[in-house]
Order: sequence, then structure tokens, then C-alpha cells
Amino acid sequence: MTREGVTLLRSIAIGAVAVWPLLSATADTMYKSLDEHGALVFSDLPPAEGRVYEERTIESATIEPLVVTFRRETSGNDITLWADNPCHCVAEVIAQIVTQSNMENSLTVKPGKSNRLVVPARSSLKLLTLTSDSRQAAAQADFRTAWVFGDPDASHAPEQPYRPPFAAAKRFLISQSFPDAQTHATPDSRHAIDIVMPEQTGVFAARGGMVIEVAHNNFRGGEDWGKFGAQANLVRILHDDGSFALYAHLSWDSIRVRPGQRVERGEPIAASGNTGFSTGPHLHFVVVRNAGLRVESVPVTFSAGIGEVVTPQTGQFLLNP
Repeated sequence: MTREGVTLLRSIAIGAVAVWPLLSATADTMYKSLDEHGALVFSDLPPAEGRVYEERTIESATIEPLVVTFRRETSGNDITLWADNPCHCVAEVIAQIVTQSNMENSLTVKPGKSNRLVVPARSSLKLLTLTSDSRQAAAQADFRTAWVFGDPDASHAPEQPYRPPFAAAKRFLISQSFPDAQTHATPDSRHAIDIVMPEQTGVFAARGGMVIEVAHNNFRGGEDWGKFGAQANLVRILHDDGSFALYAHLSWDSIRVRPGQRVERGEPIAASGNTGFSTGPHLHFVVVRNAGLRVESVPVTFSAGIGEVVTPQTGQFLLNP
């Protein structure tokens, strides 16, 4: 669930950036039932035989992920390369000239060299302009670009331990945390924590910040990464120190916040679920930072009462006193 990308630009493209544009919409069948705990369950599969359920037809829209886009503009025989950042956070970008022709040599970025910049939130930034060395021939170039959301100079520095991301006086089992790596084997998930909880359990902000991304319309889940990996409902929150918290596998249509909204520690943001790549109902919680054009997860601790701190461990219960 990282937010980064690498592209090679060849053809000229001119256009504006749309935030989360709808690509298509299809009608899908969703099954609503109660699980053994009496919690509502939304799924693309009917429940076990004998269990009462309601069948609904849902308009499921395909939404483009939140990404930085690059565009080339021409003016006469010259080329300008722009980066468009739709996020409520900064983005680090890099542009490299791979090949060039018909260009003056007095460029900020020489062939094979890179221009590395930070694009402000919800802004566009001119990365470079290439000037033709001829009145008759247009400048030509291929670029390699890459991007990552977040400030590369950010450091994870919470003012206090994180609040367990569920209601007070509750406790839930941790099914996976560092150093276990059953499914948390990549740098962006190495320090992630999986907390087993029934569907529709309230999820609360573990730390205050700015909501930068939500996904709410998924109701499918399963153990096939190729099929379900991109179908988790989620909330992503930017902290004041530049790190991000991800709350994932949330229940269908349960998100209570929107991008651009400021949330406080302990504020309800969604309900837990079983969407996306998941073996059972749980909350996936991880804090990440931009470590220089790469996303890395960071260790976290939780408050266990006044002056008490707990480090999450697989097989132990996390209590919110």
C-alpha cells in the first residue's frame, strides 16, 4: 500500500489533474448479514448456509488511486516538464533526462543527471525547461520520473505514545507485529501491526493529523493478493512531523472522515472490516515516512495507561485502558 511510482515519459501529454476521477462504474452484488458476534458483515459472497442475509445491488465505482502525474508542455520548439500533486501533503519527485536531441547544452539537468524537488500539497511545479538549439527543429527528450508522497526531511517524532486505535476499556489480540513477517515483508509494512477485531468495531485515530486519502466503497476480501490486494478500504492520515498512519481493511461505507479534514487523537474515523487482502476481520495499522524516494515503516509504541508504554508483540493483547 505504498504511494510511489516510476515512469518513463516519451509522448507529449498536456492536461489537468483530476483528484480521484471515476474511471468506470459497474453493478455488483453485495451480501449483508450478521456474524457470530452480531456485527454487520458486508461481502461479495453469501454467508454460510442457514444464516439470514440481505442481497443488494451496489453501484461499484472504480476510482483512480491518488498519484503524482507528470506532463510535458511545448511552447514553440521548447519543452517544459511539470509535476502535478493532488495530495493534501507534499511529494518528493525526481526527473532525469534519458535521451535528448536538438537542445542547447546549458541545462540545469544534463543527460543522465537528475533534478530532485519537493512539490507542495495540491500544487503543480515546473521541474525543468529544455530549449531547442535550432529555429527549425523542436527539442526532443525522454525523461525518467519517480515520486513519493511525504517530505524526505521528515523524521518520526511523536510527542507521546500512540493511542490504541479502538475504544477505551477494550482489548484485542495482535496477530502480527515486528519482527514477524508473515505478510509484512516489505519496507513499507515491516513495522505494521495487525489487530484482530470483529467487523464493525469502531476505529479511532491513534494520533492527530490531516486526512489525505480514503477508500470506502470496497466490500470484497480474501487471501488472493492479485485479486484483492487493491480492494482494502482505508484511511491515511498525515501527522505534524511528516509521517503517515494507515488504517486498512475497513468496513464498507464506514469512513467518517474526508481528505483535507483535521482529526484529533481519539476521534472516531471508521469501522473495522475484512476488505482487501485479508484472512479474517482485523485492522492493519502502520506508520510510515518518506525515507528519500522510498516508503519505510517505523516502530511505534502505545499508551497503556498513565506513564505506561507498551511495545506491540504478536500473540499479546493490546489494551486501551
